[in-house]
Amino acid sequence: MPETKKKLAFFGKEIDVADVPIKKATEFFNEYELEDGSVLKVKCVATSMLRVEGQFAPDGRPIYIVYTSPAVNVLRATLSPVKH
Repeated sequence: MPETKKKLAFFGKEIDVADVPIKKATEFFNEYELEDGSVLKVKCVATSMLRVEGQFAPDGRPIYIVYTSPAVNVLRATLSPVKH
């Protein structure tokens, strides 16, 4: 799928961006053990990549706005639902 050009409201202005499709992704979970004994796996999943048109970082690299969504997997929980 090709890039889609659009305008995005950003800090009170409209900027030109290109919605660049994700061709391939490699995502890893981070594992956290909490003080209550629970263990969670968490990763940040990129859902959209927007390249800001005509703007570059001081080193010349293009600037991207990345939309993400968290993915959480509870491996072990110390709390359970209370049955009434």
